[in-house]
Amino acid sequence: MYIYCLPILLPWDETDSELLKLVSTQRRKKIQRYVFETDRKLSLYAALLTLLSLSSVSELSALELVFDIDAKQKPVLLSTTDYHFNLSHTRGFVLCGISDDSTIGVDVEKIAVAPMEVMKQVFHPEETKYVETAPTLERDLRFFRIWTRKEAYTKQLGTGINCNLTSYNTLSSNLSSILYTWRHDNYICYVCSKSTKSIDIKYISESAIRNYFVDLYDK
Repeated sequence: MYIYCLPILLPWDETDSELLKLVSTQRRKKIQRYVFETDRKLSLYAALLTLLSLSSVSELSALELVFDIDAKQKPVLLSTTDYHFNLSHTRGFVLCGISDDSTIGVDVEKIAVAPMEVMKQVFHPEETKYVETAPTLERDLRFFRIWTRKEAYTKQLGTGINCNLTSYNTLSSNLSSILYTWRHDNYICYVCSKSTKSIDIKYISESAIRNYFVDLYDK
């Protein structure tokens, strides 16, 4: 499996306005609907990271990659059927996961003050207990551990959050075995996949994204 991580650190500038022209018309319209430039930047670079990542793994040019949306509203790559991919982003961070032998789900969240009141609607009773029995200073972290686990798992299933989330206990041994996690600064990341292959995590900079696409379209 291949995991590509992109921290977003810089404000929107003229280069981003030029890069906006390189994404699909549908994606461009979506990006332009955002009110805040930080949201536009995040959506733009999520699209660009997906293109760069899939191009790197498949050895196809980003210009050759064609996508569609399946019946579950999940993006799929039409250019080749050899790869499954999934994308997640939160303020300041983008995560893209790719597998060539299994469906994959990824999620990233920034650890903050957790909305504990939603647990009864989305967490399994064992997950709620895991959070509520934690030392006070650790509860927010445990909340986001469960949240990202659940997001990654349901995305791997292809259901997203449009299902009975309380029925899934992501702390169970059978689900824990297909979940992999790490932290980057104040972000918690999860990957869910039945792949037996090792995970290769790469960090990409904004400048690398910019240089790749500027060079690609200048050729």
